[in-house]
Amino acid sequence: MIQKYVVFDFETTGLSAQKNEIIQIGAVKYDEENNEISRFNQLIKPQRSYVSADISRLTGIYSRDLLNQPVINDVLPDFLNFIQGHLLVAHNAPFDVGFLYQAIIDCQIRDAERFEVYDTLTEARRLMKAKSYKLENLKDFLGISVRSHDALNDCLVTGLLYQHLQKIEHPQKALVTSDEAEDEQLSLFTSFQDEGITETLRRKLGLPLTKDLVYYKQATDKSWQVLDVIGISISQEYSAGFSLCLTLFDNEKVNIHSDFFVQMQKKNFVTDISEVL
Repeated sequence: MIQKYVVFDFETTGLSAQKNEIIQIGAVKYDEENNEISRFNQLIKPQRSYVSADISRLTGIYSRDLLNQPVINDVLPDFLNFIQGHLLVAHNAPFDVGFLYQAIIDCQIRDAERFEVYDTLTEARRLMKAKSYKLENLKDFLGISVRSHDALNDCLVTGLLYQHLQKIEHPQKALVTSDEAEDEQLSLFTSFQDEGITETLRRKLGLPLTKDLVYYKQATDKSWQVLDVIGISISQEYSAGFSLCLTLFDNEKVNIHSDFFVQMQKKNFVTDISEVL
């Protein structure tokens, strides 16, 4: 059943929900068609623990960044309102849910709803084959380039991962002609190539039919370069989507998953990504 959902992630002062605290809440809300509706992003001042040097190196959050931020008692009610009535999606969900319930207890909130939770880590291990299921490694497969261990950035990656897993779990069944029936018997992981950027290829990948295709690349100064795509080849077909090799205007080759390349063609793509960098 397709349902609206909220992808969420916490950055914390440590691994223990009882001893440590949430220092950043990130969340992105989606509708039933995977359209982004709104975002929640808030730093939080800890009250019973401190931000260690290791945590600062991992998250980029320092104690000085939190001095003037609200405490969890002031933030949690707004977050609970934000997620109300939605499926919760998280990577390694038991960790984040543990901190969420501990915060509810600490804040003495007695009317919180029961949460339905989807763990993308568990489902990725069940549905995908990968050398590592860490989010920072899976983002390379998804073709998204954002800094890891930022709560909102991690939500964007987890959201794409959730959508990818849903396509594997619930594939769209298309009608095929008798001429195509034999092709359906091929392995889901059969490699093949398509040359050029034809209308047929655009339709196959779900790309705009007339718009010039672009690839966004982040420069060393954190600005975004917009590069024309002059060629696309399919290097691998999966049960959900394709692994693509793009040829850019300067003949540079880049690899990207088709789902994320489609996202790049949206008008607000660079604005949405830039907001969290």
